[in-house]
Amino acid sequence: MIKNYNMYYRGTLLVSLLFGLLFIGPMVSATSVDQMALTNLEGYPGKTIKQEISLEGTDAEEKSGFWYTRYKEVENDSERMDISSWITIEPTDYTIKPGETKVFTVEVKIPGNAGPGLWGATSEEAAQEGHANERRTYIVFKDAMGEGNVYSGLLLPISVNVLPSPNPLVPVLNFIQQNIMIIVLSFVIIILLTMLSLKKRRGR
Repeated sequence: MIKNYNMYYRGTLLVSLLFGLLFIGPMVSATSVDQMALTNLEGYPGKTIKQEISLEGTDAEEKSGFWYTRYKEVENDSERMDISSWITIEPTDYTIKPGETKVFTVEVKIPGNAGPGLWGATSEEAAQEGHANERRTYIVFKDAMGEGNVYSGLLLPISVNVLPSPNPLVPVLNFIQQNIMIIVLSFVIIILLTMLSLKKRRGR
């Protein structure tokens, strides 16, 4: 009888603990971010891409944290997958109060010798659900309440589509195409004025 009572007591205690875990849930919640990914950014070799990202304090207490970059190395990856050295985030460290929103600037400096194509991910669909295996480079924020050491945060995938270097003559050709009528009329006027000037000289 006593043995059956002990088994019943232990079973009841176990069920109570499971229900407690179910309804209490995790004690640490993450700071809110306005973008879940910075993928398929576009830029030319040697240029800098600037992108803003915001964090919002959604907890009841002030939180302190920091940003950093991370490369998820996968066997047989090409050098295109790690673009962590291209990226800076300002400010790096932050303190955010409940209800406060802070804006950060992500700068991506594309090397002058970067070839055209996608860098930092294996496909342009890397940010989509179910494509986590295609992500390689991340920006990451982590923060904790007060002076605590229990951090929460998020990994945000980032990738860059490096565009082919533009032809230096393209702006000139575009200008000519957009102003072709004015240019033609200007040439006609110059020719007519030149002809009139020559006639006057001959008539003297």
